[in-house]
Amino acid sequence: MKKFEILRRTTEIQGGGILAFLSGSSGCGKTTSVWSASINMSDRFEQVVTVPSTVPLREINIWLEAHIPNRTSKSLLVLMDGREASDDTIGLRQFMASLNQFLRGRPDVIVCWPTTSDDWKKELISIARTVGGNSLTPASADVTISGPAKTSWNDVLERLFIQLDQRLEDLGMDANYISLAVDENSTVGDFLGAVRDAIAARVDLVQISQDLPEILFVVTSTSSVVGESNRLRRAGTMILKAEELVGYSPRSESGKWWQERNQSPQHHLAYVISLFRAKLVTMTPSSVVYSIASYGPEDMREALKEKGVGKSPTNADTTFQSTDFSKFINGSGMNELTSTTKGRTSDSILAGYSFIQSSSSKRHKVINQAICALAEKNVPDFAAGMGRFEVDLGDQDTYADAVIALGDRELHLEFHHLSDAHCRAASIAAYIMKKLRVYSNHYNITPR
Repeated sequence: MKKFEILRRTTEIQGGGILAFLSGSSGCGKTTSVWSASINMSDRFEQVVTVPSTVPLREINIWLEAHIPNRTSKSLLVLMDGREASDDTIGLRQFMASLNQFLRGRPDVIVCWPTTSDDWKKELISIARTVGGNSLTPASADVTISGPAKTSWNDVLERLFIQLDQRLEDLGMDANYISLAVDENSTVGDFLGAVRDAIAARVDLVQISQDLPEILFVVTSTSSVVGESNRLRRAGTMILKAEELVGYSPRSESGKWWQERNQSPQHHLAYVISLFRAKLVTMTPSSVVYSIASYGPEDMREALKEKGVGKSPTNADTTFQSTDFSKFINGSGMNELTSTTKGRTSDSILAGYSFIQSSSSKRHKVINQAICALAEKNVPDFAAGMGRFEVDLGDQDTYADAVIALGDRELHLEFHHLSDAHCRAASIAAYIMKKLRVYSNHYNITPR
């Protein structure tokens, strides 16, 4: 980053743009360093402009004239990646001459040309200085990128995982594999590429080869369900957090079972969550009650009327749209997790939900169908009308509450309707771990 700051100051001093060469072995971070400068020093650099490698050498200057934005108070990095060699010497000279004229009038522009060959770089510098002198390519514009030392590669990976909100356990990997990958690779790019390939083999290829479903847990209860569920999931993605699931219910049968499996990276709960892309969303009492009032069986609708809740399409839509279940299936996502309860739930709604919840052991299917019907009305891509309910997965006691298409993918939905007394993170965790145990056994992910 200090090198890029020197390049920026050079353009200011000489009052003209420059052509800089970034040399180093493939995978050491030359291209990454350009993007890093624009991101980490955004107060001094504009967003990077990349010249497509498909643009012929003799047409690059025309492309620059058409695509370089107007001058601002910041410096602009132009990336010329993917151009390691050319036998068009005349074309190179013409390019350098045109570029020299362009950069003289644009002191804000720094053209960055990554190279892996010293001989190629020397040829480019020689032509550039013959055409434009040292002002086109000053001494400071010959930059060598070595990349981070091997001793820091693990730190690089950890920082990437932090950005992605991931852990080694999520990917079925352990520290021994990372140490081996460090030893076996010569550049940080090769190292990260090896980790990428391992992730693909452990997650993507397993998902595809075993045709694993995407599981969405939908938990309903009183308003506290949101805060309790937040303890077990990640903001934005709604992905379940393995450590918290076990931590909140370590003494449950499923908790003990997963603690044993967690001894192996290939059977770790976090890895299983990644394979099934398992997520947790919630619904509060009003949305559940109004879904039954609108789409439930007649006897349940009549029972709700006696408790003071009738059919109301407006209330049904409004209350459903406020749930994170709705926000997940409509793609708006949850960027933050809050545990505070907003507003007060009326006694009639609480009484209605209590009635529905107490009926869920015997009327589970019709309750879920009503909820999904309301979801489809608000999110047409959620094809509940074409969905299947209480789907036998072909194994003893292995059923999916619902299998419904959402756009171009299919969701396995597992509904859990909790009373206020049982709306606790521990209860939710025990239920989810039990279900994930069933799925992982059914798909032969973990030993029984």
